[in-house]
Amino acid sequence: MGVSRRDFLKAGTGAAVLAATPRWLAVHAAPGAPLAPPITDPDVKPLALRALDAARSAGAAYADVRLTHTYTRSFEPYHRTIEEAEEMAAGVRALVNGYWGFASGPYWTPDEMARLGREAVAHAKANALGAARVVELGKVPVVADGHWETPVEIDPFTVPVDEVFDYLRGLMIYTAATYPGVSAQVACDFYRQEKAFASTEGTFVTQTLYRTGGGFGISYDNEKYRTDDRLPTTIASPLLGRAGRGWEYIREAPLREEVPILMARLEEDWRLPFKPIEAGRYDVVLDAHGVSMLLASTIGAATELDRALGYEANAGGTSWLNRPLAMLGTEPVGAPLLTVTGDRSTPGALATVKWDDEGVEPEPFTLVKDGILADFQTTREGAGWLAEYYTKHGKPVRSHGCANAPSALHATMEHPPNLAITPARSDVGLDDLIAGLEKGIFIAGLTVDTDFQHLNGESRSGRFYEVRNGKKVAHLTGAGMLFRAPGLWKSLTALGGAKSLEWRSATMPKGEPMRNGAFSVGAVPARFKDVTIIDRTRKA
Repeated sequence: MGVSRRDFLKAGTGAAVLAATPRWLAVHAAPGAPLAPPITDPDVKPLALRALDAARSAGAAYADVRLTHTYTRSFEPYHRTIEEAEEMAAGVRALVNGYWGFASGPYWTPDEMARLGREAVAHAKANALGAARVVELGKVPVVADGHWETPVEIDPFTVPVDEVFDYLRGLMIYTAATYPGVSAQVACDFYRQEKAFASTEGTFVTQTLYRTGGGFGISYDNEKYRTDDRLPTTIASPLLGRAGRGWEYIREAPLREEVPILMARLEEDWRLPFKPIEAGRYDVVLDAHGVSMLLASTIGAATELDRALGYEANAGGTSWLNRPLAMLGTEPVGAPLLTVTGDRSTPGALATVKWDDEGVEPEPFTLVKDGILADFQTTREGAGWLAEYYTKHGKPVRSHGCANAPSALHATMEHPPNLAITPARSDVGLDDLIAGLEKGIFIAGLTVDTDFQHLNGESRSGRFYEVRNGKKVAHLTGAGMLFRAPGLWKSLTALGGAKSLEWRSATMPKGEPMRNGAFSVGAVPARFKDVTIIDRTRKA
């Protein structure tokens, strides 16, 4: 006879051993016992409450608990290989005399939940080295029982493995047959996380989050196609990245139709000569990819309130927006045409949830309005740090829903929401922006590195093209870009329209040990004036 989920959860130490056992071993250890119950199982809530009761009894003024069950699967079609990973985690956070404590582990058992509750309180008391502090948590409605799932048309984990491989390999065969000497580079991966959150305020919610990712590009035979070793051997399609969607994200992308488009781009590159860069200041056009990477690395990082106040100084860095109350509503961070929003409810985006990791239902909010700093990314405690500004301007003191952690093993921190630049009202595209350059540079696929304050930066990679009279006329060798974030955004002179908006995936490292929060960035191509371009090959 199999072991029921209820018996599994009540089994104490035996269940803890099973929880740490790989699935193929767990089946042999206890036939019929699942590695983890579904997050909607009625026994999950008593587990969460067990941790909260223990924390409250140990002296916590407030406590919350998270349980996560994360499963990933990735496909590499050329060798027909699959990689799978699975993780169970539970984490408890406790507040004692204004100081936080946190404890986590990999087991979902009653005894372990009680231990984590007590341990979190012990850590909070150990951190309470000074006088008692007052921590104001922004108000949040109590949700007694709620459940939400990422809206997907096709659960990727229900798609037969052979079907996934057949689809991916079909793209490879089609590309090779259509363009001899050209091969397709394609892969995909799936992510599912079931999570529960409960707090001593009475909230208990569960969620099932899905992400589907993929990459598609083409690679060509050097001898057949390429005439110069400086030309890239591969080119990637912008159609695939990562999204909060199901298998339909891969299937709906017109990848076969994309092959001739990618080939046309390569053929255009082959016709262009090479010339060394002359260092100086140029008007520059960035594609949507480059703008999204720039946005995430500068404004996206700088408007994290914990960075701005120095709480991330020993880990992920600080911020050039380092006086939040003095800068809000007055500090110019970009040109008047720049508006940036944050939102963890954007359909299909990576950071989208129904409730964040503090039980807050996220809301859209504006970080930059017409070039002026308008807000910061906040958690419940962070909203209290800005209470003076919010109250003065008649705004509620509430979190924007930016509390997050990759799994319950990690302490809840502030992580970026989905970010987006508001497009221009006119129907302007990338080609139009390039056509508007009399003499300048177009940079494709820009990625950047920034300093500890996310203030000064330089290009890490990207393809630089000379533009004359609205046309790309040459590859520029040795080129790099230097910038100072506010100066660059203030030099913004034009944005693409809504039809040119593209969504890209991004991550932001936070904390010690470091963990990455995934989010999406919506951006359009843009033109900047008098950007500093350097010659990387020049020696001092």
